[in-house]
Amino acid sequence: MPSSTSIPIGDARKLELLQQLDNQLPNYSVALEISPDDLTQISISSIWFDYSLKAQIAAKNYANAVFAFKRALRDGPKSSALNLPAPPILPDTPASPANPDIFGFLGALITRIKKHKNYTESIGKALGIIAAQTPSIDPSTLQPILTADFQGGHPVLYWKSNSTDALEIEADHGTGIFSLLTIRMSTGYQDITPLPPTNTVILWKYRAIYHIHDEQVGQWSQILEIGVRG
Repeated sequence: MPSSTSIPIGDARKLELLQQLDNQLPNYSVALEISPDDLTQISISSIWFDYSLKAQIAAKNYANAVFAFKRALRDGPKSSALNLPAPPILPDTPASPANPDIFGFLGALITRIKKHKNYTESIGKALGIIAAQTPSIDPSTLQPILTADFQGGHPVLYWKSNSTDALEIEADHGTGIFSLLTIRMSTGYQDITPLPPTNTVILWKYRAIYHIHDEQVGQWSQILEIGVRG
């Protein structure tokens, strides 16, 4: 029977586990002798971790917009519309105090649950705490594949996460030099760099590499070339 404690690697999947436990563990709290304090801590942790991820995304989007504004201010083109980006809209701050070391607490709780005399595999599946039985992947072989479409004239990039934490994207906006564009935990990103002058087309290029534990892993993607019209 699969019995290893599984705390997912990626933040999005960590949040999914917290939310599943918050929803399902009360159904088994009596049988597994889970205290009301433990249930409350899981609920608060789920709310705060969700808040932190949403706030982080909002802050990163704002930082990217400020970077694009600075680049247009510094390098042009002269036809660029210089509009200061709107301040980030953060989610409402949770009312309950936050608890540090969420997943240290959660790992110990899951271990305690699995050692309880009333624990069964069906309970583990309901709680989402049975490690997925998937083949191991050699991180050195990982290589993202970028695809794109357009929204409002700006390229929107897509990719698969392949069980990694994030994707680092570099762009060449016609200068011949790749530079950091963004690091994303999600699997989509709209490049809001100012468009070329009206009635001109410039070839924008993108490449990307996966991150695990804040480190680059695997190989850079093939370069994706997109003709962007002003």
